Amino acid sequence: MKIIYGDFESFYHQKTYTLRDLTPPEYICDPRFETIGLAVTYDDTDDEDWIEGPDVGKFLRSKDPKSHAFCSHNALFDACILSYRYGWVPRLSLDTLAMSRAMLFPKTGSVSLKNVALELGLGAKGDEIALASGMNLAMLKADPSFYARYVRYGKGDVRLCKLIFNALMRRGFPPSELAVIDTVQRCAFEPQFELDMPLLYEHLNDVQTEKAILLAKAMLAGADGKGDLMSNDRFAQLLEDLGVDVPTKISPVTGLRAYAFAKTDQEFIALQEHHDARVQALVAARLGHKTTLEETRTERFIKIGQVVYPEVKFNGLMPMPLRFSGAHTHRLSGDWSLNVQNLRQGGKLRKSLKAPKGKKVVAGDSSQIEARVTAWLCGCQILVDQFGRGDDVYSLFAARVFGYPVSRETPKERFLGKTSILGLGFGMGSPKFEVTVKIQSKGKIVIDRAQSDIIVNFYRKTFPEIPATWRFLDKMLFRMNDPLFEGRDWGPVRFAYRRIILPNGLTLSYEELHREENTGQWKYRYGKIWKYLFGGKLLENIVQALARIIVMDAAVRLRHTLALIDVQLALQVHDELVYVTPEDVVAVVKANLLKELRVRPTWGPDLPLDAEVGVGDTYGDAK
Repeated sequence: MKIIYGDFESFYHQKTYTLRDLTPPEYICDPRFETIGLAVTYDDTDDEDWIEGPDVGKFLRSKDPKSHAFCSHNALFDACILSYRYGWVPRLSLDTLAMSRAMLFPKTGSVSLKNVALELGLGAKGDEIALASGMNLAMLKADPSFYARYVRYGKGDVRLCKLIFNALMRRGFPPSELAVIDTVQRCAFEPQFELDMPLLYEHLNDVQTEKAILLAKAMLAGADGKGDLMSNDRFAQLLEDLGVDVPTKISPVTGLRAYAFAKTDQEFIALQEHHDARVQALVAARLGHKTTLEETRTERFIKIGQVVYPEVKFNGLMPMPLRFSGAHTHRLSGDWSLNVQNLRQGGKLRKSLKAPKGKKVVAGDSSQIEARVTAWLCGCQILVDQFGRGDDVYSLFAARVFGYPVSRETPKERFLGKTSILGLGFGMGSPKFEVTVKIQSKGKIVIDRAQSDIIVNFYRKTFPEIPATWRFLDKMLFRMNDPLFEGRDWGPVRFAYRRIILPNGLTLSYEELHREENTGQWKYRYGKIWKYLFGGKLLENIVQALARIIVMDAAVRLRHTLALIDVQLALQVHDELVYVTPEDVVAVVKANLLKELRVRPTWGPDLPLDAEVGVGDTYGDAK
């Protein structure tokens, strides 16, 4: 398989037509779109070629996509151009931006072509593109001198792309992860879902109406016209009434705990993506934003649903843009400001994703995977055995807490058992557990601090190996911060200086790890953000990374199996794999999905895994 390294240059206008204002489908399929040129190079040459826009289609038709990989810096854009406009889909889509995010972002905080090239010492990126705003191919060629510089700029970018790819592979980027990148990016450039447009319009109206009512009530209090929104205490109460764990911080001025309601407070900013649209509305209003993320996301769904694709087979379909290694633990995140990783269970956006006629949505969920990995990694044999036998672990724990039998017939007690098993493995304390129960039950179940104390303490006494692991990891932080540390294996991972090496070859990086003198807390930098760390949190990082490996390894195996029946991944959400499947092969897809999600990794032969698969007409009801 030959790699084509490519970089598209296209018409743009910095004020009226850019990717800042449009999603890639809108931008690529807009009547204003024009391919100015495509710069390409290959591994067996030191030269770069420039194919002018009108000749790109002919060039691609001369390359058999089944025998070529296509590599670019931001394949979520370039591969969509290839697919949407030219109907050319390579055998393998490679992305140096995604690779850089996994390997360099914790240190650099940026994975732009310019910054990655500088970090790797590969040379400087040109800036001619900034001078080409509003200029199409004819206008560029009218100035031969500038056009020559522009072509050199495009060739320079693709040269850097090839150098970056080879440099990152030499640095140890795992070859197996190249298939993961391709698998998840196909969810965008080969979309599978149709959109229920009437449902989206209905949802947009409901969100806007509910927001207006909520804000009107909040604004009634206070003579300044802003009322509860600007009073810290009253605003905190509004959030608490909606079941939110109100974010706090230590004030640098007073040294006392205060509300974290500033525009720079990450926990507060994160509430913009809260599953409850009412919380989004309050936070958006406090920040001075005119719309909530739920509104803008719904509007983006609608706009994409209206796109007319040059490749008509995509008309009416909804791409699922996923960002490889979007989180510190290498879990995926959403892209294009759509965040399809955060579609609320039972929500309208989730239900708006439907299977085309003659197909079904098949969703496989790796059951309780983080709790299972935690129990196995910590050596908690009681839990490992219960999971292995297929016991109702939630009910068994709740029964020990309450002293009487618990089952699905006692939903409150079982819910508390479930919240405990899924939430208490990473050091959560009583105050947060109390709030978590309220939030996850949507206010239907409320416990007081004394009840929370009992449950949290009982969990730690029942499964003592888990808190013992937190203490072990607390000690490991000291060793990880020692430049002379020679490393230590622990289960499937290896601790090293300021990093943890995972079994797939990627690492968890803890840049500038140090212990604060005044608080005794461990702190590290991830990109441009500082984060706190402790034993329980370190365990959570490791478990999430291992869970991601398990699920995405299953996706890659399924990629080869299901290709024989022309089925491919449509969406991945944390521990879930979603497929849009012809009705006549639903049983085959279900069987293979269950099988692969239950495959134990070679590094975890005793790890008990299980899975559930649902089928429906929409993603919302495939459970």
